[in-house]
Amino acid sequence: MNRKKSSIPQESPTAAKPEEPTNNVRVIREYVEALATALVLAFFFKAFVAEMFIIPTGSMATTLMGRHKDVCCEQCGFPFQISASEESNDGAEHPRNAYDLPSVLAGTCPQCRNTMYVGKNNVDKKIFQSFNGDRIFVNKSQFDFRDPTRWHVTVFRYPGKPQVNYIKRLVGVENETVLLRNGDVFVKKDGETEFAIQRKPLRSLLSMLRPVDDNDYVLPKLHQIGLPTRWFDDKGNWDRSEDYKSFQITPDVAANSSTAITWLNYRHIVPSSDDWYYLSQEMLPPNGLVNNQQLITDFVGYNSGIVYSPDHPIMFDSGLTISTREVHRNGKPRKEFFCQKSLNGMGLNWVGDLTVACRLHIEQPQGLFLLRLVKGGVVFLCSIDFRSGNATLSIPDFPEFPPAVAPTPLQHSGTFDLMFCNCDEELRLMVNGKEIDFQGKGRYDFWCQPDSLLTRDRSPNQLDLVPAGIGSQGAAVQVEHLKVLRDLYYIACDRLLDLQCDLLNPPFRDEYSLTENTVNKIFSNPEYWRNFGKTNAVSFELGKDQFLMLGDNSTRSSDGRLWRRDDSPLYVDRTLLIGEAVFVYWPHGLRIPGTRIALIPNLQKLRFID
Repeated sequence: MNRKKSSIPQESPTAAKPEEPTNNVRVIREYVEALATALVLAFFFKAFVAEMFIIPTGSMATTLMGRHKDVCCEQCGFPFQISASEESNDGAEHPRNAYDLPSVLAGTCPQCRNTMYVGKNNVDKKIFQSFNGDRIFVNKSQFDFRDPTRWHVTVFRYPGKPQVNYIKRLVGVENETVLLRNGDVFVKKDGETEFAIQRKPLRSLLSMLRPVDDNDYVLPKLHQIGLPTRWFDDKGNWDRSEDYKSFQITPDVAANSSTAITWLNYRHIVPSSDDWYYLSQEMLPPNGLVNNQQLITDFVGYNSGIVYSPDHPIMFDSGLTISTREVHRNGKPRKEFFCQKSLNGMGLNWVGDLTVACRLHIEQPQGLFLLRLVKGGVVFLCSIDFRSGNATLSIPDFPEFPPAVAPTPLQHSGTFDLMFCNCDEELRLMVNGKEIDFQGKGRYDFWCQPDSLLTRDRSPNQLDLVPAGIGSQGAAVQVEHLKVLRDLYYIACDRLLDLQCDLLNPPFRDEYSLTENTVNKIFSNPEYWRNFGKTNAVSFELGKDQFLMLGDNSTRSSDGRLWRRDDSPLYVDRTLLIGEAVFVYWPHGLRIPGTRIALIPNLQKLRFID
């Protein structure tokens, strides 16, 4: 049977061939247009909205890391960083090969102050890898909507070489004079006659606090053989846990101490390098610890690196920096490298702006709990009444200072994180990360004028050897996670005063040479402290659209204090501002096990920048 053919026209293969080039061209054109659009949007985004940067050096450490080594102390386990900027070609006058680059061989733990060897030829064959600096996200559109803000971390073009980007903290704004003194920042606006201290907002303050002691890294074995503990109770009212990490006032003790304060105090014990030779073998030094209770200084573990350089080689086995000594491990002798502390990172400025923190477990909501800080021989208190929940800030020796009272949530049993700060001439209390509002009554700068009660020139005394404490008056409590921190200390230096120590009359000048033992002796002996409250002061005048930038790593930052030495202006003009640092999106990766490749995301160190 004949079938009727379809009326739909059938295209022959040859009829379709002329169409193919046209379709290919269209597809290619669409891809090119999409790519061009993406590139334009990316360029626009980078030019006007945001950009990624990498931190090359340690001028903002430890807020932001340049090239560094991540290490854990071999004695106490405290994690810290050592600068490794010297191991990079960045900033070198001439590119160098791997054999010419310096190498970091040792660094000092900021917790226990043990100096550990991190060279490639260490006895245990451990790998102490150097990592590139933090990679950060920078918001470039901020300054289109508002003026630059004091204390914010800012990226800008270096005034002496505008093609180079720098990152620092913005400390001075336009039309004011900035004064650095006693580690703090003071400002006088145009038309004003007096300088006023500049206080950091809470988030910035928390990011700028530096560790002094973290009791979670206490050393029970060494304390059991006689090493004094930093946290101590002479009267024995605080029960200490077996691991030395928590302390408790039982209900029975609390009931018997309702009229007296039972103190648990902090003393800053800093074993010397020679002390650690014996302590590392779980022995006490035969002649006792060397000057073991000291003032708190601006020491930063990041700056404590001992560096080998082909131009300036370290003299091994000289007894001065790195030597080999026989030690006993597990009853067996072996040779190890023994390291003296680096004098370049000792910390030569007394810091009185301190913070004490703890986790508090309230068993019975009754009695008083107290936090205590000392600065320049003056005691500052925060007392919390568990019955009412009210916290009171006071200066007991100066009744002229009106106590500041504010409610807190501490009026029932439970667990609370507390932080008591005496920074920037203001007393502040945080409970569970939230600041308690004392309506500005914790500020005492008006008592710190030259002729007032708490002059800024006051020096430390014997009380500053016990600069922090917690106490109970009839309160049954347990405390753990005890910490002491210090504020960032801005050294008052400029083109003429390039000093690690900003004392007007440093006692170090009376010694024949600056050694570790000299520093230990001076910071542990009050007879040297009469001038510690008298420091250099430097000022910087800023005009319209001029801003002062300072690094958080004050002893190792080439910032607005020093730029005049290469004829660069000390200020950054508004036209050189790029944006504000917002987020660390790649701190450095974790190593793939068994390799030196660090590509595993380090999620714990992802963070916003404050």
